Amino acid sequence: MNQKPELRCVSGSNVPAAASGSTTMQNDKPQSNNGLPSVLMKARRAALEELHQLLGDVFDKADDTFFEYAEKAGNDKDKDVYIETMRQLRLNRKEIERNFYQHLNILFKKLPHSGEARDGVELEAVSSLESLSLLGNDDLEMNVALDSMAAKAKGKFADKIYQLNTRMEAVLVHGHIKVSDKNNPFHPQHVCEAFNGASQVVQCDIKNRLVLYKLFDKFVISDFDVVLDTANAVLADAGVLPDLKGTPKLASLRRKSAETKPEQSKADGQESVAKQAANEFFGQLQMLLASVRGVPTVTDMVTGPIGSSAVDAREMTNAELFEILSRLQQVQPQGEDVINGKISLPKVNVRGVVSNMLRQRESQQGPERVGQTDSDVINLVSMLFDFILDDDNLPVPVKALLGRLQIPYLKLAIQDYGFFSRSGHPARKLLNELARAGIGLNEDPDHLQRDMVFKKIQSTAQRILSEYQKDSSLFEELLHDFGQFMQTEVRRSQMIEQRTKAAEEGKAKAQLAEKTALETVRHRLDGKTAPEVVVRLLTDGWMSVLKLVFLKYGPESNNWLGAVKTIDHLLLSVTPTADAAARKRLFNIVPILLKNLRQGLNSVSFNPFEMGEMLTELEQLQMQVLRGEAPGQLDGDRKDPAKDLVAAVTEDMERMGASPVIPVATKGAAQQTARNVRAEQVIELEALAENDPYLQQAKGLNVGAWLEFRGDNGAKTRCKLAAHIKSADKMIFVNRTGVKIDEKSTLGLAHALKSGEVLVLEDSQLFDRALQNVIGNLRKVKEANL
Repeated sequence: MNQKPELRCVSGSNVPAAASGSTTMQNDKPQSNNGLPSVLMKARRAALEELHQLLGDVFDKADDTFFEYAEKAGNDKDKDVYIETMRQLRLNRKEIERNFYQHLNILFKKLPHSGEARDGVELEAVSSLESLSLLGNDDLEMNVALDSMAAKAKGKFADKIYQLNTRMEAVLVHGHIKVSDKNNPFHPQHVCEAFNGASQVVQCDIKNRLVLYKLFDKFVISDFDVVLDTANAVLADAGVLPDLKGTPKLASLRRKSAETKPEQSKADGQESVAKQAANEFFGQLQMLLASVRGVPTVTDMVTGPIGSSAVDAREMTNAELFEILSRLQQVQPQGEDVINGKISLPKVNVRGVVSNMLRQRESQQGPERVGQTDSDVINLVSMLFDFILDDDNLPVPVKALLGRLQIPYLKLAIQDYGFFSRSGHPARKLLNELARAGIGLNEDPDHLQRDMVFKKIQSTAQRILSEYQKDSSLFEELLHDFGQFMQTEVRRSQMIEQRTKAAEEGKAKAQLAEKTALETVRHRLDGKTAPEVVVRLLTDGWMSVLKLVFLKYGPESNNWLGAVKTIDHLLLSVTPTADAAARKRLFNIVPILLKNLRQGLNSVSFNPFEMGEMLTELEQLQMQVLRGEAPGQLDGDRKDPAKDLVAAVTEDMERMGASPVIPVATKGAAQQTARNVRAEQVIELEALAENDPYLQQAKGLNVGAWLEFRGDNGAKTRCKLAAHIKSADKMIFVNRTGVKIDEKSTLGLAHALKSGEVLVLEDSQLFDRALQNVIGNLRKVKEANL
């Protein structure tokens, strides 16, 4: 690159604009300004502090920018150039800042001794005809960039520049100094020239230097109004023309700076850290791919260039690769074939398709190939979507829709490596949410045509295919929209699920109450002989009282203990005894017993006529016992009345729980599920060892887990564990809408898992599982070939 003509002062001493020295923004002393008024020194220092913060942003962003360029470089030569530029900026940052502020300070020192027309400090390029003739295209391009920056700022901030010129002239009125754009050190033209001269210590090509100028334009010149406002506010606050229209307030500027700068700095810092982490993670993936690139056991997904292998093959730009991928994206199926039952899971061979397209246009464009970095992205995304298409946890129709998103997700990954490293990336979250929503769908075409969730998954996938080009905000919009839709669907299904759960819990509690009542009566009657009226009273009436008390108050309550004690008193009241003292105690118990029996039977709405007959007959038997006689109406043939009670209650329990109502998608599946429920109730299941893996899996199953039930006829039904009622050892399974599908005991589920009738589905984050699988497979190949 030709040397840019040296900038000199037309009048005054010939001091280079970027001469070496020790004067910096921080070290500048008031005595060194040769008569510069103190108020102007104060304004200069405040403005330079703002400028210092803006310039710091340039170096911070430059570091990230050149690192990113290096990561995306198509060859080692370009990568080394970017890395070298980044290294020089880091090493020379202090010197660039020192030269930059020294250039501005020289202008300030000359300001009190200059005039616009006579001996003002007017910067010109001192060049001979010979030097002008040597000015190359690179220098012209730099000059154009600098002039463009300055002109843009001058037009944008003209009023603020005019105010500053006017106030500085008012401060220097005694020296008869005319301040204008030509000698105001804070004019954008001088600031741009100062940065140009200071940055010459960095040796780089025109391409990288223009990148540096663009960053200076973005972070300094675009926000240069902050510098101008600060200088104007300090002067106005000191009483220098405070009434000029549009004068900024110093207090408000400081308050705004205190509020916005830390937030902006924090946000920029977080963005920088996130980008660096993304680059580092992707770099690790690239190293892993490179380590297995020549291994024969790896498929051609990670071997060979994409495109021409010729030495002189041109590497495609991102724009060209995006154009090819966009054409592929447009020819993806619309999704109607999935609804119609014509499901196919073709794996898109992006490498092959792109290579063919490059080969077809080689006669016009010449040999071309995809850069190694973009090739690595293509390989990674291809392997991720291969995992998705092979994942048995997703229904085939859902896999068919998600598999068609490979091209748009590839385009996204090429421009944003954070897609691989950030678990909270909107595109990753959307893919995970689509998969989670689809895990409970069945594959029946008639069902899919009516299912609103499947239609929403289909429309979301279609919007990605038809709308996504380069703006990743589409994924955020779709994620928000899909999230709101699923919130409504989840609330609806949860309502039905809660009703199902409540009904099943109530049913299980009622069965437990009946079982407990039965066991309680059996225990009290064990080995005893009781009159027929007592057996009827317990069987037809008091069993219901026990169940009601169990359900209402629980087995630990005083009410339950009182109801059980009533049975003991009832049996005692009809048991003959020769002990006079015992008959006396019984005489006191009987009235209370009859009262409790009547109240209990009334609480369950027992037939009052039948209750009156039984209690009358009971009183006669009790009178015989009180007189010391044996009850006259004992049923001598009934040796163990509990047997009749057990038989009666068992019959009721079988009637209550024999065949639950099971609404499922198909009649065959419903019949099969009903047979399974009855079979588990009738057939005594073989006990499994406590350490049996299937029993452990059944016990460890959490509420909310998804399973696939497979019938004898090949029908598959997906359902979720909605509740595990441990008191009855009953697991309740519902479909996606919350309707009950099946119920099993823990042992029954263990046997179903063992036989393959039930399969537990993995419903964790789809993308995370895919990425772990890809990394794990690559590491295995690498280790196996060390």
